[in-house]
Amino acid sequence: MKILAAASLALVMAVGAASPALAEWQVDNGVAIVSPTANNSTMELLAISCGDPYLVEVYSRGGPVRPEADSAAAAAADYFYMAGKVEARIDGKAFPLAAAGSDAAVVLFAQGRAADNHLAPIGRAFVEALKDGTSLTLAFDVTPEANAQDGTPHETTAEFPLAGSRAVLEEVLASCN
Repeated sequence: MKILAAASLALVMAVGAASPALAEWQVDNGVAIVSPTANNSTMELLAISCGDPYLVEVYSRGGPVRPEADSAAAAAADYFYMAGKVEARIDGKAFPLAAAGSDAAVVLFAQGRAADNHLAPIGRAFVEALKDGTSLTLAFDVTPEANAQDGTPHETTAEFPLAGSRAVLEEVLASCN
């Protein structure tokens, strides 16, 4: 089943990367997915499902999230298990996150205590903001440069639409604890 889900996600990633302007929320094998509509990074797909209590994953071309310009190079992704390196912005409201790695994706958590490697469960407030919002920006601090547009350290970004997210997320997350 996991192989089928990975193959489905790979297909959706390929289609989504080819037509980002058509990005919309979909359910694929019990996972809510959406592709970015604007991107300066290697991010290709956001996937949300039940976890502990929620699982938020970012699928990226060629490994960890990096700036698009660095995708061919082996730039270090030095943001795993660190505070202040990943942020979600939903309609301007900031949600500090922390990242962990997995075989296929960057797994996002709420920013937690140092004793817990800065990883805490994603909370209901974040999920409700995803359902109610219009736009999500995922922003990573990958390079030493600041974001030229807003001065934050998070220079590597992707924009995800939230239109239609409520129905899809409610369907997928209905059985989460």
